[in-house]
Amino acid sequence: MAIVLLIGWVAWRVAEVRRHRRVVAEARAEMRAGRHGHAARILTMLAPGSPGRDEADYLLGVCEKARGREGLAEEAWSRVPAGSPFAARAIQGLMELKIHRGRLGEAERLVERALADPRIDAAALQVFLGMVYSLEGRVEDGRRLLEADWRRLDAAGEGASERAIQLARLHVALGLEREIGSDEATRSYLAQAARQAPDDDRVWLGRANLAIRSGSLDDAARWLEACLRKRPDDVAVWRARLDWAVKAGRVEAAREALGHLPATEASPVRVRRLAAWLAGQSRQDRGEVERRALDRLLELDPADVVAIDRLAGLAGTDASSGRMEDLRRRAAEARQDEARFRELYRRNQPIRDAAQLGRLAWRLGRPFEAEAFLTLAVAADPGRTELRDELVRVVRASREARRPLEVTGLALDQAVAAELKAAGHPR
Repeated sequence: MAIVLLIGWVAWRVAEVRRHRRVVAEARAEMRAGRHGHAARILTMLAPGSPGRDEADYLLGVCEKARGREGLAEEAWSRVPAGSPFAARAIQGLMELKIHRGRLGEAERLVERALADPRIDAAALQVFLGMVYSLEGRVEDGRRLLEADWRRLDAAGEGASERAIQLARLHVALGLEREIGSDEATRSYLAQAARQAPDDDRVWLGRANLAIRSGSLDDAARWLEACLRKRPDDVAVWRARLDWAVKAGRVEAAREALGHLPATEASPVRVRRLAAWLAGQSRQDRGEVERRALDRLLELDPADVVAIDRLAGLAGTDASSGRMEDLRRRAAEARQDEARFRELYRRNQPIRDAAQLGRLAWRLGRPFEAEAFLTLAVAADPGRTELRDELVRVVRASREARRPLEVTGLALDQAVAAELKAAGHPR
């Protein structure tokens, strides 16, 4: 009896699998022809719990979205289980729906939960979470995700793959977007999102960061206060609060924000830049500590034109030492390097220009981009030992610079205080 039942169950299962494949193939053909309504009706023929139902639900969500029925698309994608090979694609679809509705907070939580779930192959979702972060004004968080994704590929021997190249270029694009200040598309989206989801605090954060960049500091302060009332310990909000305080010249507010941020939150360059800014708020030592702090900053970021110009201003008319002439030369070289880097990036020939892009990125204080493009250059021309040696030096220098910040439990205010002490600050 048991053997007969087992044979019967296997036969039924095989028949169901074949039926599923036939139904899905028919539905896909209808989708390719643009007949999403017919495809949806075909997919609903599969009973819940039948083999391959997860694929059918994913495809059903695609069909319903194409038909403009977002609620039904969300229901279908929500049924795809975490262990399914279609889970990541379903989550991406859900995330896009939430972004379209202005629900940045829900989109962020959805993808972060997926990234933390070992059942879901969610590596590709990091790029989409980076998009959410970018809308919230969290450019550095987005770039960190891209870096982690690239390093995962590099560890698997794919640091010069097409996907790795795309990640490196997207990393550059996020930085250029902030520098150029092309915020109109983001401003339009956030205005619409605020109407759709007026209670979403991640939309508030996006508006605060946008206001900081545009110089509307009073508006930024109001949005940040609202964010802190909802998430009083949130790192992303305190980072924005720190940016606001620096731009507004509010030293005490900056110190408060530093105490709420971990040291690993900031790069070594960021720590030295904050130390130089704090040193510049005090005139008790006639600028000596600020000079030393700026010199230390330029050791890590020799192309920081703002720091160079500030140092030139502190040097004043003291031309006898040649300091002013040297600073002007460095500023001019940095601007030339920046212009050349942007030109090569926009030319979009990353394999051909990889060596130049890597060297320029290193001179411009962009260690990750230097590593990524030099890795590509070495892969494209493995016989050039000088490129390989440069890559080794870049990787080693980047890791050495980062090591002092990788201390468990160290807050950013402690890291900045240590840097001020190294620059000779008495407190």
